[in-house]
Amino acid sequence: MQDICQGRFSVLDFPKNKKTLSSWKSFIVPSLLILVLFLAAGLLVINALSTFYYQERVQEASLLAKSYTSVLSTVIDAEHQLDLQMHSTLKVAGIRMSKHDAPVSNTQLATMAKDLDIDVIYLYDSNLTITHSSDGKYIGWITPASHPVRDFYESTELFRAEDIRADTESGVLYKYGYYRFDDGRMVQVGILASNIEELYAQFEPQYIVERLSKDATHTRLAFLDPEGEVIAATDSSLRGSILYPDTIGLPISETSYIKTVWEGRNYLALHLPITLKDTFAGSLVLYYELTRMEKLILRLTIIISLTLLVFYLLFAYSLFTVYKKNRRILNLAYLDELTGLPNLRNYHAYLEELRCQHLALIVLNPLNFRLVNILYGYDHGNSVLIQIGRHLREISMQKQNLQPFRLSDDRFLVVIKDEASLDHLLAICQELLCIKEDTKLVGSIAVSIGLVQSTGPSHDATRLLKEALIALNSTSDSHLIQAYNTELEEKLIRVDAIEQEIKQALGGEDGIISLVFQPIYDGDGGEIVSFEALARMKSRKLGGINPLEFIAIAEKRQLIIALGHKILSLACDFITQLRMRGIYEVSVAVNVSALQLMEDSFISHIVNLSKEKQIPLTQLEVELTESVFAQDLQFIATQLEELRALGILVAIDDFGTGYSSLSRLETLPIDYLKLDRSFVEKLQNSGEHGFVSDIISLAHHIDKLVIAEGVETEEQEEELQKLGCDYMQGYLYSRPVPAEQALDLLLAAENNDEQP
Repeated sequence: MQDICQGRFSVLDFPKNKKTLSSWKSFIVPSLLILVLFLAAGLLVINALSTFYYQERVQEASLLAKSYTSVLSTVIDAEHQLDLQMHSTLKVAGIRMSKHDAPVSNTQLATMAKDLDIDVIYLYDSNLTITHSSDGKYIGWITPASHPVRDFYESTELFRAEDIRADTESGVLYKYGYYRFDDGRMVQVGILASNIEELYAQFEPQYIVERLSKDATHTRLAFLDPEGEVIAATDSSLRGSILYPDTIGLPISETSYIKTVWEGRNYLALHLPITLKDTFAGSLVLYYELTRMEKLILRLTIIISLTLLVFYLLFAYSLFTVYKKNRRILNLAYLDELTGLPNLRNYHAYLEELRCQHLALIVLNPLNFRLVNILYGYDHGNSVLIQIGRHLREISMQKQNLQPFRLSDDRFLVVIKDEASLDHLLAICQELLCIKEDTKLVGSIAVSIGLVQSTGPSHDATRLLKEALIALNSTSDSHLIQAYNTELEEKLIRVDAIEQEIKQALGGEDGIISLVFQPIYDGDGGEIVSFEALARMKSRKLGGINPLEFIAIAEKRQLIIALGHKILSLACDFITQLRMRGIYEVSVAVNVSALQLMEDSFISHIVNLSKEKQIPLTQLEVELTESVFAQDLQFIATQLEELRALGILVAIDDFGTGYSSLSRLETLPIDYLKLDRSFVEKLQNSGEHGFVSDIISLAHHIDKLVIAEGVETEEQEEELQKLGCDYMQGYLYSRPVPAEQALDLLLAAENNDEQP
């Protein structure tokens, strides 16, 4: 509860239960969570794809390595078989020679070599001297010591096949075989290495490795013998070196592999055994390049990332749109769109949070705001409201216990927390009265203020606002600050009752608003020249209402223009009655408010009314109070010129009590000055004639006529006549009377004129 009691809105804040929806957190937090989810999903997908392709490459590399080992095993086996075949060929040749009993010649040896598909045959005696040869060479050649021939002869072997070697005499490469005869002789048979070189080359490990690497350009191979020596490799610099499992980091296994870097590229490394008939014949080291797979994974990563980014941006945009929509809805619900201040709904939520504090409410209302809209336009009116809102916001920033709100079109509310001093509240009100000077507002803007204090920490927001509005409605031009009391509420009930009946009258109900007419006589006091139409109100509940009261209520409740139109219409009806009696020279003067005159449609309304009533505008006069001098004089002058152009005479009522000035009188297009009754009353006192005389002389000097109001005694009449007053009006001649009695007054005046 304590936290709630100490809470405070900022000017652009929302109620606590709505702040979550309006906060950036409602957008940022979900966006970050979704971003994390998208990143996690992206990483999982990319990791899954990487794992999938990696395992595929592992399987592919393993299958490739196994196929290579199979090929190598086959090649080794084929080479072994070829070796056996060569061995067999040589052995067969030796055996055949040993079975030949008849003496042989060199020619026979040559024929026999051809038949056996061998290249040379050398026949040795027991002294290891060549006795016959298939090519006729080396006959008589004696085998030296430590010669391969002697090595065989001195052995106990029956047959021996050598690897390819150079012949000790010619240097030509041969593959030789030896066979021992029973009689101590022996035979040497040979096959030229050149004849079997191409066949053996197909089984060379380096040749096989090179052929395999051509088929798999993204692999590196090394063929190791059982001792670990590299006998073939795609990197020729490795040939002859010794590689052990610990050197390459892999044991010899069909299942093990590692990921390694070679020359800046990533590889899968495998080390597989090569077996030949269950005998270990060496091993194969395979480096399988991962560049293509990594490029593919990179492309997929980019595609997936971009796709997820697009989806995230779309989702974030949708979320941001929802946030903006919620923010907009909350703005419309809790903030005033024009000024940015909290609105009435926000006020109720705010007071609910401050339910444990003493409060004071100030309701502020710009006076004559409708006139400002008429004079300067609604855009300027909105600018005025914005400046007032900004001014209230600045005050609230200086005084931390103030919170402003906008209630309605032209009403503002300020809530003051923890303020029990009435003097301090009145000081704040005085500061608010200076809003025009502080904001440099254009136009006739002043403010009225209603004030109410809560009676305790428990309060009703609706009741407090009602009491503040009651106080506001009880302000006046001379009393701009009003604190609430119960008497004001009773007065407001009366005001509301009068307002409702005014509205009924404006809606067409008869008998509520009527006119009485007071005649205006010429300076001699004998002839009625015109009537002043005066509005009267008779309430069904309250009886007769003082004109000052119901006119003031109409002005305050924005009904004065409609009421003015009603009075104009009734005055035109009276003119119609005059004309029906054949009276065409007597005119009717109607009081017009400044608001009416400032309306753009005022002239057209009068013209349309005259057409509707079928009366000439020359029988209509307009009376204005001096308050019009405080308005836009240029616009006023234009309106009055148009009225006079239509034949309507214009008078300034209550002259000398308000905003009069000589320069304005001379330039303003008017016909009459109505001398206020306060000056007429002083005529009976000696020494007071001079001022009235000056006014009349001044008026005549600028071609204006003078009507004296409130003439009640013959002495006053006589003095005015002496001073040259043009027209007179007052109880001396007649009180304001209904239309029928006014007509009777005219008839009586005519009869008096006809009497001799």
